[in-house]
Amino acid sequence: MKWLLTCFFILFALTAHAELPNAEDRPFWTEKTCYRLNDLVFAVGVSMNKNALETARKESFKAALWEISNYAQLSDTTLLLVETQMTYEEKTPQGTYSVWRLVKIPFPMIEKAKNLLSGNKASTRKTMDRIQKLEDENREDLADELRRALLGGDTAESASSPHPPLDKKLPVGTVVLEKTIYSSDEIIGMTLRATDETRLKTARFSIEKSKIGKIWALDTKRVTQKFSFPASILSPGKHVYSFEVTDSSGNISLNRGIFRIENLHDQLYDILSKDPP
Repeated sequence: MKWLLTCFFILFALTAHAELPNAEDRPFWTEKTCYRLNDLVFAVGVSMNKNALETARKESFKAALWEISNYAQLSDTTLLLVETQMTYEEKTPQGTYSVWRLVKIPFPMIEKAKNLLSGNKASTRKTMDRIQKLEDENREDLADELRRALLGGDTAESASSPHPPLDKKLPVGTVVLEKTIYSSDEIIGMTLRATDETRLKTARFSIEKSKIGKIWALDTKRVTQKFSFPASILSPGKHVYSFEVTDSSGNISLNRGIFRIENLHDQLYDILSKDPP
């Protein structure tokens, strides 16, 4: 009987740890590739099962650019001035990361970029070389200023104009649970952390199909919040939580995960009440 109980708990822990949110639990836009809405073109870039989260984030951006280039039949994306709208991230039990990134760009900018590329002017090519050099040096703000100047009809030399640089750095939100399996008589406790290189605006935690949730209005680069509630107010089974963080530029990151509530007393009673073989 002792061996049976040990196997039961091990199997329980492994099953819950291996679970991830189902595909239907992901945001609706993760199922799209590239689409146009009025004068805006949206694209979704995906990077799957990478060992480092930052690698997955960067590759998801490149994948979104590829989707736009394929949609617009654009041979080179160097001139595109795209903005990230939202990211969705998942971490597997094996420790790898998958990232979905939603980006947008005005359609007139795509048309302007195509016209500039088709013109094949030396000045355009020179500006593109400068943009690529700046990106290689991790000076993306200056690279975006050159893009804005060129696509906005200004000369490349006016790139020092007072336009504010695009904030492409996404906020980061993490949820640290005390554990992933709770019994119905426990308190579920967690630590929520959010960071951004410029300024956080809001953080929102919620649990699907429940009234549990909280929104924080923020005006800082970094915040840590404790959050707890009794497990008894939720039904037994799997529950999907969401933690959405927005920065002052409107960039949004969304993380989802799961925890499980089990009525262990009833299950142990069922096991113990059975006659041994």
